[in-house]
Amino acid sequence: MSTLWNVYSFYVLYAEIDQFNPLIYQDFKTSNLMDKWILSKLNTLVKEVDEKLEQYDITTAAIKIENFTDELSNWYVRRNRERFWSQELNDEKIGAYCTLYKVLTTLIKIAAPFVPFMTEEIYQNLVVNLDKTLPESVHLCLWPKVDEMQIDKKLENEMDLAYKIVKLGRSARNSANIKNRQPLSKMLISINTIPSYYADIVKEELNVKEIQLGAQMDKYVNFEIKPNLPVLGREYGKLIPKIKQEIASINQMELANKVKNGKTQYIEIEETQIGLNAENLLVTMQGKRGYAFSGEGEIGVVLDTHISTQLKEEGYVREILSKVQNMRKDRNFEVLDNIFLYVTGNKMLEEIIKKNEKLIKHETLAIEVIYDQDRKNYIQTNINGENLKLDVKVEK
Repeated sequence: MSTLWNVYSFYVLYAEIDQFNPLIYQDFKTSNLMDKWILSKLNTLVKEVDEKLEQYDITTAAIKIENFTDELSNWYVRRNRERFWSQELNDEKIGAYCTLYKVLTTLIKIAAPFVPFMTEEIYQNLVVNLDKTLPESVHLCLWPKVDEMQIDKKLENEMDLAYKIVKLGRSARNSANIKNRQPLSKMLISINTIPSYYADIVKEELNVKEIQLGAQMDKYVNFEIKPNLPVLGREYGKLIPKIKQEIASINQMELANKVKNGKTQYIEIEETQIGLNAENLLVTMQGKRGYAFSGEGEIGVVLDTHISTQLKEEGYVREILSKVQNMRKDRNFEVLDNIFLYVTGNKMLEEIIKKNEKLIKHETLAIEVIYDQDRKNYIQTNINGENLKLDVKVEK
């Protein structure tokens, strides 16, 4: 519910800044691939929720709405924020506004039976406030019609694959305790192909410089597969030593993937056929030194965690940007407020800021960066282990 409300609040924030009226652009046709993807997912959702409610399968319908809302927030809005931030109301920005408005106003109609009050609040603001001729309540609206022409299963599957790879990459980063703001040099993926458009999305989302496809996971991952003794031992006690030997002789990555996918590997010992599966094997997969691994099903990803001096510097810059943006938010600055940025207390970081000053000023809407000025309002921050004092002030 909070995710739905946050997406709605995001739309309202920027639509009010631009005084955007979606009714003016009702016939606007977007060409953006992300727009086409979320509209395809939306129509698929309407269709599936309708089918589940016809079957009185309320739980599954609710889960589908929840999953869609998560993808809307953590994938569509996340990937398109810069379109909303654009200073110019161009076709890309109009397409983003129209698409998100369409998604929100359709989503609340199918979510209305589940969350009646929140959807009504959103409907009153987004719909009734703009067009008094429409039904006065979301609960008086007809169920949305599915537009089969907007459903593109190939697009959905490709984007879902990219999203899955990104989630695995985030998991690998977490396992290595490396923030997403720290750039990394390389990501290795077990699958052999992914369209370049989605590869670029993966690189940007995971902050990696290069993607290598078709990587052999066993070069970067240690696989440990052992019998689950309470299970196998109970049935094949005397054969356990030979079972261990047979397990060790099998390609560990292939066996691990097969077991993780819910399949069974059969072996034969002393004329006894034994099925090895997730219930009777213990599978551990961990990246080798300098690499972080995560996998699901047949997809495995590895991040090269070696951080060069240049990558470390980029990580400092991204962390500084994050701290400044949080300070803007904490001090209730308006989204488009220009600021003065003050820094002091760390010569090494000050040199990095000077080197990247143009980027920092652009990203934080800073008119000027001022160094080592005596001020009372500095806030002590930690920039990847380095202390730095920061202050921000709105331009008057």
